[in-house]
Amino acid sequence: MALEFNKVVAVVDVDDDLADLVFETAKQMTAASGELHAIDSNPFITTFESPYASGALEADAEAHRADAERRKEKLDALAASHGGAKELAVLEGNPSRDAASYAKKNDVDLIVIGSHQKGWWKRLLEGSESSDMIREAPCAVFVVTTAHKKKTGG
Repeated sequence: MALEFNKVVAVVDVDDDLADLVFETAKQMTAASGELHAIDSNPFITTFESPYASGALEADAEAHRADAERRKEKLDALAASHGGAKELAVLEGNPSRDAASYAKKNDVDLIVIGSHQKGWWKRLLEGSESSDMIREAPCAVFVVTTAHKKKTGG
């Protein structure tokens, strides 16, 4: 008997090489009568050096909107290629906080997220969304790793 959950959310970075495996793993862990949700986060990153630069805020806001649309299209395509999901969303902000909030709001039983298993130094400098997710999550978290991807040939 496999582990099955009623409400599962796949936290997907559509630009990551683990996206397909995270989505497929979440789908496999969703009960036949359950709900699969898939989310991506679109953090706002500024590209300008001075807040007084003419038009810089507007340009960044437009780039952010365009990236959100691109992410939504890729998430739609990912869901279509794996058989769909009940809910797809591109959230604004920090991925781990977004997913934890989404899980709490939607009474999710399981969060599935990918991890590249960074070393200590790289984790210190860049952070780790999967580690943050484990701390923030209001439910169980299943971490899909790059080692698992290599092992399954994905």
